[in-house]
Amino acid sequence: MDYLNIGTTPSEEDCLSVNDPLARAEAQIYARQLGREFPAGIFRVKGFQHDFGVYYEVVAMLGQGEASDAAAFEAEGNGSPRWDAQARHERALLGGLEK
Repeated sequence: MDYLNIGTTPSEEDCLSVNDPLARAEAQIYARQLGREFPAGIFRVKGFQHDFGVYYEVVAMLGQGEASDAAAFEAEGNGSPRWDAQARHERALLGGLEK
């Protein structure tokens, strides 16, 4: 299945380092935020190998229909640059992500 890499966090937010135990949870929060912004899109978290361990990134699934593909490309370049209120709340609940 094809996908488009979106990123680990909104573009103007800091992200956690490779192998941080909360990195996957942070990416899942971002995937949910993108789902709120682009409801036609299908966003997942994918782990990638790195010299220092695994890092997690949000990917938008492609080939799931015209609307979903359009949302994927829209999210790639036009997603909110900051955490939304719901994402900030979810991050606070996890603890350790309050930046």
